[in-house]
Amino acid sequence: MAEEIKKSGFPKSIPYIIGNEAAERFNFYGMKAILTTFLVSQFFNPGADPALTETAQAQANEKTHLFISLAYVMPLLGGMMADWFWGKYRTILWLSLVYCIGNACLAIFDADLNMFMFGLLLIAMGSGGIKPCVSANVGDQFDKSNEHLISKAFDMFYFSINFGSFFSTLLIPIMWKHYGASVAFAIPGVLMLLATFVFWLGRKKYVRVPPSGFKNEEFYNINFYSLFNSSKSAKEVNTMRPLLLMSPIAAGFVAFIIALAIDVELINNPYVILLPFSGIFLFFLIVGIGSIMKRMRRGEGLYDVALRKYSAKQVAGVKSVWKVLAVFAFIPFFWALYDQNGSEWVLQAKSLDLDCFGITWLPEQIQAINPILILAFIPLFSLGLYPMLERMGLKVTPLRKIGAGLVFTALSFVIIAWLQGQIDAGEKPNVIWQILAYTILTAGEILISITGLEYAYTQAPKTMKSVIMSFWLLTVSLGNILVTLINNNKANQGFFAQFEGASYYWLFLGIVTGVFVIYLVVSSLIKEGEKITQDA
Repeated sequence: MAEEIKKSGFPKSIPYIIGNEAAERFNFYGMKAILTTFLVSQFFNPGADPALTETAQAQANEKTHLFISLAYVMPLLGGMMADWFWGKYRTILWLSLVYCIGNACLAIFDADLNMFMFGLLLIAMGSGGIKPCVSANVGDQFDKSNEHLISKAFDMFYFSINFGSFFSTLLIPIMWKHYGASVAFAIPGVLMLLATFVFWLGRKKYVRVPPSGFKNEEFYNINFYSLFNSSKSAKEVNTMRPLLLMSPIAAGFVAFIIALAIDVELINNPYVILLPFSGIFLFFLIVGIGSIMKRMRRGEGLYDVALRKYSAKQVAGVKSVWKVLAVFAFIPFFWALYDQNGSEWVLQAKSLDLDCFGITWLPEQIQAINPILILAFIPLFSLGLYPMLERMGLKVTPLRKIGAGLVFTALSFVIIAWLQGQIDAGEKPNVIWQILAYTILTAGEILISITGLEYAYTQAPKTMKSVIMSFWLLTVSLGNILVTLINNNKANQGFFAQFEGASYYWLFLGIVTGVFVIYLVVSSLIKEGEKITQDA
């Protein structure tokens, strides 16, 4: 008979992690609350010229969504650094210091656009880099003796995120109005410095899981092995390695030359950094398609070759991840609409009647309703709505939740587009309509964001859950890149410049509607498997 495990209480390290997260989220959401309106008023339209309004807003929206996209692509690098080289503690500590320097740049260089944007870049590196490490660090603190308390720890962790977000979104706009931008950006910076200090104080109490190195990353290794080893002997593979290493670089160079040929202003284009990555992606896409077609002609499955080196269970795990990614392919379009509530919607609020509930709100404060609604909706949905639908005979599955979330997201944009139409006609609607849109959008967030993570974690094996988290965060980045490119095009009087006022929101409503129709077809072809809770 196995020896009974003695139960123990909360790890002593948890309060330091929770305190760090609350302060860090206060910093991030407080800074982001005023970012778009500050960029318009300080850099792109300081004289409030009506003739420049549309272009200035497009420029500010572009910068805001570019920042968000960078903040959510950096988790890929932060997770790799933590898992393969530095470990979570050192990754969080060092990148938090980078984060603090970025905050200092915002407060000091509030009149210098280039240095201000440099500060945003450092914040994106710091915030994005620590994001996949902090939540995983919570789980690392538990063992068999207290694993029964881990759900409570994550409840506290999630509460701290929304706690910090709510109060900073209310406070920082007031600080900007009464004390100026330097003070408004300095306060979140002080909180980030405090967050770093709190995290450092717990340094002797953390359970530190050492980095495993790249060799244990099954998902990437199995995919690369399958791509490049299907019909080659070991000798041939060794001969090909220099070519495989050089080909992405060559592809990136070719992409750069092509872009240079069609855009003479490329040297001043901030997206030039994406070209080498685009070339690398293009190279692996071509190689992957060629490899798949070759195996299809031979009557082989995509991962049959991997069975030479990896177990059937490991290969099945990779296949399960790709099934999840088929669903994830639709999520960027949700984020493309969702993250406009912190930029485009804030600019819209400036044209609304902000007297509501006996209070005259600041435009940047309306978004504070989101974290409060999240805390209210989570138990309402999980304990009320879902069980009620099940009793009515309607099976509530993750794929159905995500589909419903897309519908709610689209409905919120119907309200926003209607509101903008009223504003375009010279009316001044009450902000209660935008609050209604926030409420519907938050319902969409609960249905998609929480469900998406649940689906991913239950459909992928433990050894690949960090990969899934990285790809989930990447969906946020991709959605914001889409909005960034559209606003960049608008600011430069391109094709999308014609979508002004209400038509801008109808454009995104049309996009998400088309995506929803495609999702209905694809999701019907995906079989939802049993939960994968442990590996052999």
